[in-house]
Amino acid sequence: MIVIRVISVIVSFSIPLSQLSLMDDVYVVEAAMTGPKGFPIDRVVQVAVCCMHKDGTDFDTVYDSFVYAEPMDLGKDSLDYMQEEFSITAGTLYLAPSEDVIAKELLEKLRDCECTSFNVNRTFGQFLCVEPWDLNGEITLLPSISSRLPPEYSRDLTEAYNYVTPGNPMNVEGKTAMDRCLMSTSIMMKLRETGYF
Repeated sequence: MIVIRVISVIVSFSIPLSQLSLMDDVYVVEAAMTGPKGFPIDRVVQVAVCCMHKDGTDFDTVYDSFVYAEPMDLGKDSLDYMQEEFSITAGTLYLAPSEDVIAKELLEKLRDCECTSFNVNRTFGQFLCVEPWDLNGEITLLPSISSRLPPEYSRDLTEAYNYVTPGNPMNVEGKTAMDRCLMSTSIMMKLRETGYF
């Protein structure tokens, strides 16, 4: 008589980092600023957030607000910069909620979430991880979206958007923080789909 012994084998394996990141939604954050130098010389005047679903097939717009600023305090150079870079006028900021209110609301939206931006060093390192925003330690920062792109497309968001997702799938028509957030989210979704993020 032949005895057949069945042995159960448990195979252990490691999950690639790309699959680990699928476990959570990713919050894409972009901001408009008064200049290119960072805190404390420049300040945030608009912040926008989109949430990319963990499978990368869809997203939600989560938050979008301008931030109050007194035009006389900003000065002509900052006003010109905002108009040129983000199409933001002084009148828009004069009617916006205060910086403290927006900082509190943003923290409530992002606390304990995985976050990224086209340029994490600029958006978070120079602005949102310092006072009054102070998101440092409250969120998990992922690498910059631009870090997963060819060097020639890693500096300019609009060029990267047109390269990665041609045809303007987000129907972006302006340059505000939300327009930038939609472009970054579109790139992020394509990177997730192709396994690069």
